[in-house]
Parts: sequence; structure tokens; C-alpha cells
Amino acid sequence: MGMHPTVNVIESIEGNCGRFKRINFSKASGKTLNQDKSSFSSKIRHWASRQLVDYDAGQPGMMFAEGVVLNVSQGYELQTAVTQLRCDRGERAIGYKVGCTSPKIRAQLGIDHCVSGRLFDSERHPSGETVSRERFTNLAIEGELAVELCRQPNEDDFVGVAIPTCIARVFPVIELHNQVMRGGRPSAGELIGNNAIHAGFVLGDGVRPAELCDERSFEALTLSIFADDRLIDECAGSVLIQTIKSSLKWLTKVVRDRGERLDAGQIVLTGSIPALIPIVEDCRVQVDTQPFGSVEINFTN
Repeated sequence: MGMHPTVNVIESIEGNCGRFKRINFSKASGKTLNQDKSSFSSKIRHWASRQLVDYDAGQPGMMFAEGVVLNVSQGYELQTAVTQLRCDRGERAIGYKVGCTSPKIRAQLGIDHCVSGRLFDSERHPSGETVSRERFTNLAIEGELAVELCRQPNEDDFVGVAIPTCIARVFPVIELHNQVMRGGRPSAGELIGNNAIHAGFVLGDGVRPAELCDERSFEALTLSIFADDRLIDECAGSVLIQTIKSSLKWLTKVVRDRGERLDAGQIVLTGSIPALIPIVEDCRVQVDTQPFGSVEINFTN
């Protein structure tokens, strides 16, 4: 007799992760789930457990050094399974990051399209905190803008040039990364399966869009990244608002296509325009943005 095809039944759930699609490995649509360990659903479950163990041990993505290759959709399936495990143990998913939004980052990582990852409350740091570099693998940072949502975005939010009205607050962040890709060549599947190499973020206070001047002031916007008061990288102008809008519009669609949704209270890191910056020595990193404020973190050995 031929083997039944493996079916991943997916159900919408609410919990620490918010509303998202949980992969249920114990059901099949009208047929007994194929228990063959070579099935992809079994591999995802095994890989997710392995990914979390390696991440906790400070060795993220070791399975990719062993020849595992994933496409984009498989990478997101793995990311969702790891998110599920983290929420099951008590962590809380609080939003998303959008990565690979700028030519500089795409050139560094060898990826030519946007990707998304999940944010967790356990990896949110207040401005001014001191963190050991030893907690990370090849620590690198990005300076960027993030937003907090006041409601679910809709198509009207992306008409015109103003900051979308679904945004409650815009604030600067320093995103923390484990800058490591272990596969033989750049792979979006690996990047996504490693939660877009996200390892936490530091957030400033920010401002409400209503506190800003009119759209004519957008050309005066700036974002500057400093290490011990030395300028490392910067960007300026309306591209900062354009990145917020384009990233949020892209993310709204892709999470909807995956059966998830953006909700009030979620945080979205909208992507870095400057480069991904390695941190190889103790220093104080500060990101100054006008008019959104500043954020800083101290790195020690």
C-alpha cells in the first residue's frame, strides 16, 4: 500500500504569542498522521527543539552547519515552531521585526528581499542598560526606528506621505543580532529560520505622531549611530518615514497571508537603513534621532 501524504493541520490560537497559526503535529485531515521521521513535519518539530536548545546555549543555527537547507516558506514554518516553543515555556511574543529593507543590509547578508522575525518580551532592554557581549555570537547592532501600533493597519494607512494613523508611537531602537550564518552560501531560509538573526532590542521613549510637525519637516529627519561618541553611520531625510510605511505595509500583508495579524500594542522594528555594525569591544552605543529622541546601551566583556 502507498503511504498517506503528510498533512500539517493548522489552527488559529490565542496566547502568549498573540493570534497566530499554530502548527499541530498530532492531527491529520481525515487520515492518520504519517509517523515516518523523514516527513517534513517531524523534521520541523525536531529542528525547532534543536534550534531553541542551540540558541539558549549561545550557539544559534548549528543545524545549518550540518547541511540543512530551507527555502523561504520552510524557514517561516521553522520560525513559527520555535516561537510556539518559546511561548509554551512562558515567553511572550510582543511584535515583529522587518529585516533586509535597505541596499546596505541586503549586500551584507546576500539577501535581496525583506524578511520578518518575532520579538519577545524577554529580549527587550531599557535604554541605558549594561549588557555583556558574551551573551551573543558575533554581536552586531542596527540603529533604526520602530513603532508601536494603536490598532490593526489597513490599506488607508498607506495612502499619502504622512505617518500612518495606526501608529501610536515612533521611537529609536538599537537592535541586537547574532551575526552568524553557518550554511555554505547566503540563504533566506536560514536567515528566517534563525529569526532573522534577531537577539533583542533596546528601546527609547519616542514620540506620538501628533507631536510632530507637518510632512514638510520630514526632510529634516536624522538618525545617527555613535560608539563612545564617535559617529559610525547615519542617514537622513524622508527615507526614514518611507521605510516605516513600506516595511509596515509589507509586514501587514505577509502576516495576513500566514494567518497572523498585527494588533494594538504590538511593536514593529521597521528595518535599518545604515549598515549592520559589528561590536568587537566594550563601548557605549547611542542612536540619536531627530525628532524621535535617543537610545543607548553599554556593552561590556
